[in-house]
Amino acid sequence: MARRKKLENTSLEEQLEYVEQEIRTKESDLKELRHKAKEIQKEIEEKQKDELFKALIASGKTIDEVMRFIKATGEDKIE
Repeated sequence: MARRKKLENTSLEEQLEYVEQEIRTKESDLKELRHKAKEIQKEIEEKQKDELFKALIASGKTIDEVMRFIKATGEDKIE
């Protein structure tokens, strides 16, 4: 494996190139991490939807009944 030259022993141009390459690498890593975070957030939301749907089914209520309840509860809070 090739070793990196110590920055102190290189020209300013070489130091600049090294730093710019490090920036590109870190930006790429950051982009990947942001993408991963979005994917995880989607998984969390899907899990929550599944749990909500299972609770709806287990309650024996229809979707219309639940929607009316949610709307009525929301209206109570507005008043």
